[in-house]
Amino acid sequence: MPSSPIDVLSRHLEHVTFTDATVDLPTLVEVFDSVPDPRCRRGRRYRLGPLLALTLLAVLSGATSLVQITRFIAGYEPPVHSRLGLPPAMRPAASTLGRLLARLDGDAFDAATCGYVAALAACQPPETATSSRTPLLGLAVDGKTLRGSRTADGTTVHLPAAIRHDTETVLAQRQVEAKSNEIPAFTPLLRGLDLPGMVVTADALRTQHDHARHIVAAGGHYLFIVKGNQPTLQRWLKALPWRQAILNDRTDEQGHGRREIRRMKICTIRPGLPFPHAVQAIQVKRRRTDRKTGKTGKTTLVTIYAITNLPPGRITHAQLAALIRGHWSIEALHHIRDVTYREDACRARTGATPRILASLRNLAIGLARLLGWTNIAAATDHYRSHPADGLQLLSLTT
Repeated sequence: MPSSPIDVLSRHLEHVTFTDATVDLPTLVEVFDSVPDPRCRRGRRYRLGPLLALTLLAVLSGATSLVQITRFIAGYEPPVHSRLGLPPAMRPAASTLGRLLARLDGDAFDAATCGYVAALAACQPPETATSSRTPLLGLAVDGKTLRGSRTADGTTVHLPAAIRHDTETVLAQRQVEAKSNEIPAFTPLLRGLDLPGMVVTADALRTQHDHARHIVAAGGHYLFIVKGNQPTLQRWLKALPWRQAILNDRTDEQGHGRREIRRMKICTIRPGLPFPHAVQAIQVKRRRTDRKTGKTGKTTLVTIYAITNLPPGRITHAQLAALIRGHWSIEALHHIRDVTYREDACRARTGATPRILASLRNLAIGLARLLGWTNIAAATDHYRSHPADGLQLLSLTT
C-alpha cells in the first residue's frame, strides 16, 4: 500500500489541491491499528484496523446503525476482505461489533482520528494572506449531546469538540464526565492542540477567565461571546460609547427564505475591563427578515457582544466579522450529524459505542469536506453507489 493517501484523495475531485503530495501520512488502516485493542489475543477473529476502516466506509456511505454497518461490511467481495487481512467470508454480527466498540478507549480513538484529519487538513494550501502577517485560523469550541444514548438513569453522552471554521474538521473531542458540564472539559480539550495561529471562538457558556488565560498562555487568541452569565462584564460592554463608534463592517446576505443584515462596531477597551487580556470589544447588530412568514416578513433585531485579545490591526474588520459568523460552522456539523446520519435516532448506548460512532461520523464528514464535497448527503449517496471510491481511501484500488 502507498504510504500517503494524498494522491488517492486528489483523484475524487480534480479541483482539490494539496500543498505537498509527498507528505508521509499513514493509511486509515494504520491509523485505526494504532488504537489499543481491548480484546484478548486468543479471541480475535478480525484485525482491529481493517475492521474499523470498513466501519468508517460504512458510515461514509450513510450507514446509521450497527446493523447497517455490519451489512455493509459483509457486502464486500471476499478479495477485498482478504487484501485487508480479514477472513474472506467475513460476516460480522452487529452485537459483536457493538461489544468491540463499547470497549474501545474513546480518548485514544479520538486522538488517533483527530490527529489524522488534522494532518490531512494541514496539507491543503492556506488562503492567500492579505498582509505580511501569518494568517489566523478559526477554531470553534462547542458541545453536542447524543440524545439517543440516554440510559435508564437519565445519563446521556455529551461531547465537546473543537473544529476548524474553514474545513469543518474536528481537531479534538472529549467526553464530559457524568454529572459535570463543559466548563471543566474546555482546557483539557485544547491542551493537545497547537494554538499559535489559532483564534478560539466560543459561545457565552465558555466565556471564562481561566479559559482566556489558558489560550493566551498557549500562544493563541480568543474571541468570546458575552451574555448574561457574565453580568458584570456584560454591563461594562453595554456601557461603552457605541453610539460614537464608527461602523466597521456591514454584510447583507440573502438565502433560505430570509435576509440578514449584520452591522459590526469595534471599541478599543478602556482600562479596567474585568476580563483577562481583552483589548477589543465588539458589538454586532443582526437584523433578520424571514420572508417565509408572509409578504412583509417577520423582522427580528438582535444585539451580540464579544471580546477578544486580538490587537487592533492584527486582522481586517471583515476577517473579524467572518470569525464571528464562522463559529456557527460547528452548529452546521451537528446539524449534518443529526439530519444526514440520524445521530439522535441511534440507540447505541453501551460503553464507548455512542462516542466511537460520533467520532466516525466526524471523520467521515471531515474526509468528505477535504475531498471538496459541499453537500454531505450527496457525498453519502456517491460512496454508497460507488464503493470503489471508498476503497480508494484505504489504498486498495488505483
